[in-house]
Amino acid sequence: MIRFAAVILVAVLAGCQTNEEYQARVNAGLDARLSAYNGATIADFIARTGMVPSSAYAVANGRVFVFQTEPVYMTLPATNVTPAVTRSAQCQVLVQTVPNGSGGTADNWKITGTQRSGACNNLPV
Repeated sequence: MIRFAAVILVAVLAGCQTNEEYQARVNAGLDARLSAYNGATIADFIARTGMVPSSAYAVANGRVFVFQTEPVYMTLPATNVTPAVTRSAQCQVLVQTVPNGSGGTADNWKITGTQRSGACNNLPV
């Protein structure tokens, strides 16, 4: 009986993961899905994700498009010592592009890379 309980305990503990391990797995998946857009146009990115750039700025070899998700609000409950605290988190994705032909439309910017920051776990990519 003790052996059976030990085997069950080892099996349960082997299936556990830390928050850091979970987040690393989520980040790897997000990075892979975002890098799949390399070579696509901004128009393709917009059509597939439903996200629209909030701004863009010129860089030496192209343009960077800025995409932001809606903010997510988290509230820590009040305790006897501290008041309730609400904070917001938002995901920002910077999409680096190079010109793909002449013209200024979304079809004329080819994606070469992405960077993300913030609360991106639910990014629609």
